[in-house]
Amino acid sequence: MHVRNKSLTPLCGSSRVARLLVPSAACTLALSLSVWSSGAAAQAQGPNPPPLAMGLIVKLKESQTPSVVRLRPSVRPSDAAPSQRARLYAAANRKRVGFLIQKPTAFGAHVIHSGQFSSVDEAEAEAARLRQDPDVAWVLVNRLEQPLAGRVNTVAVPQSGGVYDDHFWLKDRTARPGVARFATAWGRIGANRSVAPVVTAVLDSGVLPNDDFSGRLLPGYDFVSEAQYARDGNGLDSDPTDLGDYLTSGEKQSNSAFSGSSCQVGNSSWHGTMVTSMLAPPAGSGFFGPGILAPLPGAVVLPVRIGGVCGAAISDVIEGMLWAAGIDYQGSPPANPNPARVINFSYGGSGTCRTGSATDTLYRQTVTALESKGALLVAAAGNGDGSVGVVGPIMPANCDGVVAVTALRKDGTKSSYANLIDGSLSAGYLGIAVAAGEFVSGSPGVTENLHLISDTGASTAVARYIRPDVDGTSFATPQVAGAAALALAVNPGLTVPALRQLLRDSATSYTNTYTTYAGSAPLCSSVNRANCRCDTGTCGVGVLDADKLVELALDLATNSPQPDFSAPAVAATSFVPQRGNGSLAGGGGGGGGGGSLEGVSLLGLLAALALGLRQRFKSGRP
Repeated sequence: MHVRNKSLTPLCGSSRVARLLVPSAACTLALSLSVWSSGAAAQAQGPNPPPLAMGLIVKLKESQTPSVVRLRPSVRPSDAAPSQRARLYAAANRKRVGFLIQKPTAFGAHVIHSGQFSSVDEAEAEAARLRQDPDVAWVLVNRLEQPLAGRVNTVAVPQSGGVYDDHFWLKDRTARPGVARFATAWGRIGANRSVAPVVTAVLDSGVLPNDDFSGRLLPGYDFVSEAQYARDGNGLDSDPTDLGDYLTSGEKQSNSAFSGSSCQVGNSSWHGTMVTSMLAPPAGSGFFGPGILAPLPGAVVLPVRIGGVCGAAISDVIEGMLWAAGIDYQGSPPANPNPARVINFSYGGSGTCRTGSATDTLYRQTVTALESKGALLVAAAGNGDGSVGVVGPIMPANCDGVVAVTALRKDGTKSSYANLIDGSLSAGYLGIAVAAGEFVSGSPGVTENLHLISDTGASTAVARYIRPDVDGTSFATPQVAGAAALALAVNPGLTVPALRQLLRDSATSYTNTYTTYAGSAPLCSSVNRANCRCDTGTCGVGVLDADKLVELALDLATNSPQPDFSAPAVAATSFVPQRGNGSLAGGGGGGGGGGSLEGVSLLGLLAALALGLRQRFKSGRP
């Protein structure tokens, strides 16, 4: 993998999409990304800017009665591509909805937009009109989801010497009731005779090359389809390198795609690289120290780029999720040969999957499709207004079947910024929490945030790696995703429902007795949404316990062994964005874990474990 130096190309110069010249203002959509501080001290995050849109996702009614009620990602419209385009044009004309760009996407739907951003409210107004057309089945605003990091304090750290001791979130729970006990989980895995390879997909802003990722990343893909925020000049391609999600003031003023929008001027976040650094580094990592998946041999992370300037379009997110899980569709990139069993998604946006309306269709049906392929979606619950959480997770974390993750301080109280989540079965999603830091001035111990791999480049990467202090539900999410992958590694026969149940059963119950620096924090409620003491009604089923999760997975494998999960094949017959020459094409164990395993002894154990596993895989021995 290499860092490419590609220039921003205006959307209207792209030859890969068809243009339908329809008069009137167009629908557009995006969600602006968080602006993080780049100085030596973290700055308070301001209120979230208004969400943006890049057009609409439209599904026309079928001209023939479908034989299958459930919408499949591989579905192909019953009429041909020219007919679909003509019908879409006619419906838009009838309802005074203008667009310049049209391209087909998964689930037999189409993306339409003008090449410029609009507010979500403006896009929703046009969507409401288009939904009234008799030839339209459903319409979804193609919102741009945003990365869910909180604040970042860039502090340079020498690129030498293991730094495991710097990662409180990987250690045992002594005086740290909010952490996930990865250290003891690794010890339990080390005592196990074998583990299976597990792929964890990171859908994010892409990834930068780093020595700590060497041999740990699988071939990924770039799904950022629109050139004006992809920064690679060609939209979709097989290189998931992060090209930067920065926006300069000059670009904001001169580029019509950004001018007049609420897309925020700011530096590149390198968000995907930070998330990847929590998972991928092996036991011998010299800069970061071991990542969550250190006990697993070989390549373990599948990078899928879905986010660019201003965020990630829902249409790109959906395709990235489907491809990551190995769900093939006509016109897609070459089928992913390494389907993910766990998908980490640390982006999100407004809305809910709980209304039962047509606007929920894509996310709900995508989650269903992922589950059928044995892939668990783990999503960030959201960071409220940047300072105080709100009631309920954002979308897609609030969709049925998704694991929604909120953030704790290391003392086990809820981080002020983190959204409240429900732990009841009736919520539909599975809510769970884990320590992901918080900047709190003048509170010793509370300010111990996560130190992850990033780059000093304000716009493009300069390969000068640092470990900034960070917080946010973005960084709680990969802890749950990584723990789920460890459970699958010791019990590959687990289905998605079984894995969700183990996450529920293994979570540590909340307690109202905090012995560290929680002080007199109030109980969380719809009124107390800042730093507060959790219960199952406000922070999910409990605190993630990676060791207990692995223990239960091992017990199940021993007492109720199942064959390795085998995902069904999915036919390749759907419309998708054109990726060729620009012409529009249609088509269709028991025990208590052995105590604390920190510092050098743990790293030695991990190194020995990884070596032994590599030797077993090479020799073919179980």
